[in-house]
Amino acid sequence: MDQPVKQVKSLRDLRFTNIIEQKTDFSCGAAVMATLLRYGFDRQVTEADVIAGMMAISDPETVRKNGFSMLDMKRYANRLGLRASGFLVDAGRLVQLKLPAIVLLDVNGYKHFVILKSYTSDWVYLADPAIGNRTVTTDTFKKQWNGVLLVLAGKGYRRDTPLLGTAGVISARYAINRAQPVPIAELLEFGFQRSDFF
Repeated sequence: MDQPVKQVKSLRDLRFTNIIEQKTDFSCGAAVMATLLRYGFDRQVTEADVIAGMMAISDPETVRKNGFSMLDMKRYANRLGLRASGFLVDAGRLVQLKLPAIVLLDVNGYKHFVILKSYTSDWVYLADPAIGNRTVTTDTFKKQWNGVLLVLAGKGYRRDTPLLGTAGVISARYAINRAQPVPIAELLEFGFQRSDFF
């Protein structure tokens, strides 16, 4: 008799759903660009592909010293046939944003690129290549953000991109605090016996 099988994902895997994780300390720019290209435009690129592509059009010494810039990302996207535009925006207008955007945050003196997925009056939903999907308060975001967005547009854009989702905080504490008892029917389906409960 076949045993039932249930696919499970670790909290870490859930946290990085639809995000390409950065592999080095200074590759957040390449990872967010790869994430946006893969999940926003269905282009099967890796972080390494983007690093190679951006290095070909950037000053290697500057990149080694400071990492990639938004200008490097803009040039790379243009080279791929996409339109990339940077905007200086007031935070109050972010509620109207209808596209995922690359933003630069200053987190305790560390400059870090993330994707802004959604902005509400209370919460900001981010795709962070170092941490995964995360949510911060609007006050925290406004303190860290430099006011600039980089937005990509062009052929192949997915209107149903998961990069516009507002997934909640994914953590063990969040899951435990909101845990609901599993219905007995689901436990029986998973393979427990009625006698385990009665």
